[in-house]
Amino acid sequence: MAFRVGFLAGLLKSRLSRQIVLWVFASILAIEGIILIPSVYRRERELLAYLKLISSAKASGILGDQDLPIPEQELLNKLELILKNPVVTGGVLYRVDGSLVGSLGESPELTFDRVIHNPKVDFLNRSNHRYDAVWAMSPLDGRYVLIIRHDASTVKREVFLFIGRIAGLVLIISIFVTLATMIVLERILIASILTLRRDLLRAGEAVSQDIQGDLLEFASVRGHRQDELGDVAIAFDQMFRQITAAIAERKRVEAELRLSEEKFSKAFRCSPNAITLSTLQDGHLVEVNDSFLKLLGGQLEDVIGNSTLELDLWTEPTDRADLIQTLQQTGFIRNQEYRLSTRTGAIKTVLYSAERIKIGGQDCILSVINDITERKQAEEALKDSEKRFRTLVEQAVDAFFVINAEGKLIDVNQQACASLGYTREELVSLTVPDIQQELTMDGFFNLWRRLAPDAPITSEGVHRRKDGSKFPVEVRIGLLKFAERQLVLALARDISERKQAEKALARLAEIGELAAMIVHEVRSPLTTVVMGLNSFKRMDLPERAKIRLGLALEESERLQRLLNEILLYAKNQALELTDLDLNEFITDLLDAVQETPTTRDRQIKFVPSPSPTRVQGDRDKLKQVFINLVSNACEAVGPGEEILWRIDQRADEKQVWVQVHNGGEPIPPEVLPKLTTPFFTTKSTGNGLGLAITKRIVESHGGELTIESAAAMGTTVTVSLPWTADC
Repeated sequence: MAFRVGFLAGLLKSRLSRQIVLWVFASILAIEGIILIPSVYRRERELLAYLKLISSAKASGILGDQDLPIPEQELLNKLELILKNPVVTGGVLYRVDGSLVGSLGESPELTFDRVIHNPKVDFLNRSNHRYDAVWAMSPLDGRYVLIIRHDASTVKREVFLFIGRIAGLVLIISIFVTLATMIVLERILIASILTLRRDLLRAGEAVSQDIQGDLLEFASVRGHRQDELGDVAIAFDQMFRQITAAIAERKRVEAELRLSEEKFSKAFRCSPNAITLSTLQDGHLVEVNDSFLKLLGGQLEDVIGNSTLELDLWTEPTDRADLIQTLQQTGFIRNQEYRLSTRTGAIKTVLYSAERIKIGGQDCILSVINDITERKQAEEALKDSEKRFRTLVEQAVDAFFVINAEGKLIDVNQQACASLGYTREELVSLTVPDIQQELTMDGFFNLWRRLAPDAPITSEGVHRRKDGSKFPVEVRIGLLKFAERQLVLALARDISERKQAEKALARLAEIGELAAMIVHEVRSPLTTVVMGLNSFKRMDLPERAKIRLGLALEESERLQRLLNEILLYAKNQALELTDLDLNEFITDLLDAVQETPTTRDRQIKFVPSPSPTRVQGDRDKLKQVFINLVSNACEAVGPGEEILWRIDQRADEKQVWVQVHNGGEPIPPEVLPKLTTPFFTTKSTGNGLGLAITKRIVESHGGELTIESAAAMGTTVTVSLPWTADC
């Protein structure tokens, strides 16, 4: 019993249960009330009809079968006996014509006018418990109408008792139905709803704690109910799992979005390319990265909020209008080349890419700007270089051939066409064996295999012209990598003249050897002749014979000097190198030079180098060089004039310059190149070997002899020798 009471108390705590029970209870009461009201009314009519029937039956016995008419007063007196009935309180008697005969006790409220129209009509006054009705009595029929007033108190009590009995029964039925409903609700609905409520609370807690939906099992879906509530539980379970899956997916998407935003932010900020975010309508900059600020040359606060037109970014404002039109038509731009102006006025060439995007409901432009100024300059420089190189190649004296691995000529220069007598189109249709005599394709392939990068090969061969004629060539062959292809670059030089020169040199060498042999053979008898002539000087000869003897001795000695110089020029210059300080060397040499006849009445000014100038040289041969040069300079000027002899050290060129300058008559330009040629001289005396020998000695020291002459500056002979630092 206690369990039942507790169960019902717990059940009534459910708001839904209370509402349902109250509505069921109220509905039963309403239904019973609807049924009760006509029942009570019908019961009341039944009691009133019974009351009327009893009282009228008793009254009928008073008149009996008495024949009428009798006097009306007598009739009233007899009718007063009716008042002895406790339920009758009064009445009134009317004639059939409606005239009043008389009244008894209380006067009824029911009037004749109402009765005449409806003989069955009656009247009940519930406030004072009175009931008026027409009595039907056979003696009175057709002559009189009798309306009796009854005391309806007993009817009221009976009606109340009837209502009490019915209401009690209704209450019992309502309570029973309500309790049955509560029990059925608990088993069928409330328990499941409360279980679903607990599952909802668990689901809310699981969502707040980010618990995966697959890890929860709800009691409301166990033993699936085959009704709408079971469908609701299943739908709730599916909805919960969908929500948790959607939340998990949303969190995953949010995490990916955050990661993507972080990556985009880092890429935006750290990108070496300039990136901007601007509005499509007016071009105002919303965001820029550091690379853009570096490209533009401005500060962030000076850029954000301004448009690219206000910043004078576009060298051609129409470029932005074209850009906007393209974006509106296609939605994007890829690698469009534009020229932009920085804050300093510098012009930058850029590759511009843009995408039309929507941010916060506003159309924007995401732009990526790649500065290709240096690349464009490099490309232009490369084009210029290629143009210059092509011009150089086309104007080169050597023939250029570019050959692929199959031995086919794929490119040539104009010299190649001219040397072989082909047009370019004809030549690039040939192979190497077509122009190279005695070279087969197998030979070319063997040559290809021998080639290595940065290791060119030089060889000689014979080329065949279009007309069939041949000429010797020297070919330098190297590997060339071009666009992932390996090619051969061959430079061919026509060496016909060199071959002829080599033959001439070889012949000259033979002549030189023959001349040296002749000089050597002539010197010995010449020495004997000179000795014999000198012996004649001791003899007493006529004057004319003495003159002839002196001329013979002079010519013999001149011939002897010539033969010695020829031998000196012809033989190799063997050097005995020592460490020399030229300042000290020339200072010591200066005294000996000034004692020679040609320099005695000239002024020689020596200007040494400010620092020691050391060279590796042969002391005797260098003495011969400088004495010869100073003597020549003194011969070129008059007595008393100055000869400048100085040393200049060129540390940047690792050279020491020894210059001998005179202010005499300039040497004609056409004569200058011939001065160091053997046997060429401008003097009335001499054999023209002095400067030639001097030049050979200087060159054997690794130096160079140069002669410059002009009317304004005079003549300067320069000997450059390798400088030895800190020997």
